[in-house]
Amino acid sequence: MSYRDLAAQQRGFLLRSQLSEEEIQEARDTGFIIEGGFLDSNNGFYTQLSGHSPNDSSYWLWLLAFPAIPPERRNPMPYVASSEALQIRGIGRIGSGDPACIITPPELMPYANIEEGVTDEFIVDDNIQPTDWSLVDDIPTENILPALRKYLMTTDDFEYAADATLDAHYYGCSWEELAEVLEVCAGTWTDKNGRKPRTGKEVLDHFLSEYASPYPNTNKDYDDDDDDW
Repeated sequence: MSYRDLAAQQRGFLLRSQLSEEEIQEARDTGFIIEGGFLDSNNGFYTQLSGHSPNDSSYWLWLLAFPAIPPERRNPMPYVASSEALQIRGIGRIGSGDPACIITPPELMPYANIEEGVTDEFIVDDNIQPTDWSLVDDIPTENILPALRKYLMTTDDFEYAADATLDAHYYGCSWEELAEVLEVCAGTWTDKNGRKPRTGKEVLDHFLSEYASPYPNTNKDYDDDDDDW
């Protein structure tokens, strides 16, 4: 496969390890490789095919996480987690300062790109399962509930936490599932009565009572489900 075809499969990005020195020089001479791209790296290249999707930066960082290991040899598959996973899925208002992480099998850690700081943390999991993640915009991405749990453990912003939680409901998570995840937030915020919710369900009640949901039927659905709790 030519490096142009390979780049087309990889959202316009190439790892240095995927090209010979002759191919690198040719790609530079023809202008296919763009020097000083928006995500510069010593381990990879930005090309004429890059930069056409809002999730390109997330894919690039996932690709660069193990620059010596091409995607087809990453098995078990490492995947983007926490706030970065929520951002890829369009959940919440994730900021540039929110920590991101990549879940990785121990076999790949010797090849992890620690030097360039492509992610805030590599979390080693020796039992990664195909059901732990899904492809979202061609990026291996953590499932919503565990990603939300990790994110909530790193933020103390009430509105951002509520926004991500309500978005997660919009994308298919049940109120019961979300209440369980919200246990990690118990005791974090003070409600209008001056008390700190002590359970995940109470935190969810706090979100729904004080934070304006963008989805008109959310409160109705929650009230209906509440009868079964």
